[in-house]
Order: sequence, then structure tokens, then C-alpha cells
Amino acid sequence: MSKLVIFDMDGLMFDTEPLYYEANQRTADKLGIPFDYAFYKQFIGASDADFFDAIYQTVSKEKADLFIEESRKDLRDLFYSTVPTLKPGLRELLDFLKEEKVKLAVASSSHHELIDTLLEKAELTPYFDAIVGGDEVEESKPNPEIFLKAAELTGPDHSDIMVLEDSLNGIRAGYSAGFKVIMVPDLIAPDKEVESKTIAICKDLFEVISEIKSAFRD
Repeated sequence: MSKLVIFDMDGLMFDTEPLYYEANQRTADKLGIPFDYAFYKQFIGASDADFFDAIYQTVSKEKADLFIEESRKDLRDLFYSTVPTLKPGLRELLDFLKEEKVKLAVASSSHHELIDTLLEKAELTPYFDAIVGGDEVEESKPNPEIFLKAAELTGPDHSDIMVLEDSLNGIRAGYSAGFKVIMVPDLIAPDKEVESKTIAICKDLFEVISEIKSAFRD
């Protein structure tokens, strides 16, 4: 039986949240749509569908449709021209897990195509046994569907499964799936709920290595 670690992507593997915000703010400014970081922050860790639903509630359908179309173009342009910064300790953690023959998956609210693009640009694709994007599940985080699908795609028998997350919705999803969860905070500070639903809160991915060693021995 194998062990499995499931990675969130945005804010956990890559410092992408500032780029998402920059692209969305750029689009909103072009279209004259009221938008700021406080609004954006509410949807960190949520799916594109949840975020766009909120845009529809803010402006007319015509303008919301245009925002969706243009923001995807702006985001694509930004990501294809920029390699997001890797979070400290990511390569070291991936190398450690592969040496230990732990199976690895990415389960991100971003679209599968974007996940593939970022992993390829960072030369990380070979590390992962499965990838699940937000466009491949019916329900977004905090529903556990995306993590359960990642576990299913990596094999029927896992002796231990761990989720690495930076967002509250992701932590809720991992906890609901019945998996061990470690938080590595990015833009969201941990609170009492996070403390109750995680086995550890680590300052970076270097610290995750020692926590995984301990958790997989328990």
C-alpha cells in the first residue's frame, strides 16, 4: 500500500495569487468594474465558478460575461510571459517524497490546462502521478470531491493520505475527505478552525518535510 501527498497549487507551490489579482484588477480597470483586493481575497482557494458568480452579482450580465472573457485572456498572457516564483522548499520537498516513493498529486481549483502550463514551465511535471483541475469536478472546495478524485486517480490502496493547503476552503475540503491536512499559510492567517482541522501549521515547505516524517510514522 502506498502513501499519497496531495498538493494544492496556487499559494502553496507557486506564488501565483499576486498574479491572479494583478490580472483580474487589470481587466476590471479596463471595463470600469468596481474591484479591489478585499473583494478578491474572499475567493482565494475557491473555484473560478464561485468567483465569477460573485461578479455576476456585482455588475450586469453583459459586463460580467466580458469580464470573464477578458480576465482569462489577461491571466493567460501574464502566466505565459511569467514563471511564478516557487515557494521556498518546494523542490526539496518533492525530491524527499519521491525518494521515499510517496505518490504525489496536484488538486487545484485552477483549470487543468493552466496547472499543466505552470508545472511544465517550472519543470515539475515528472514529479506528479495525477493532476486534477477545478474544471474536472462538479463541486469546488470546500467540497472534498477534488481530493477524493486525486486519491482515486493515484490508485485504489493508500495506507496514508495527506493534503497540503494554504486556504481555508482547501483545509475544509481535505478535512471533510478524511485526510490528514497540513497548512502552509500564504495570504490567509490560520484561525481556530484551521487549528482544529489540521495536524500542523508550517511556516514553509521545508518545515513540512519533518512534519510528514512524523505524521507518516503515526
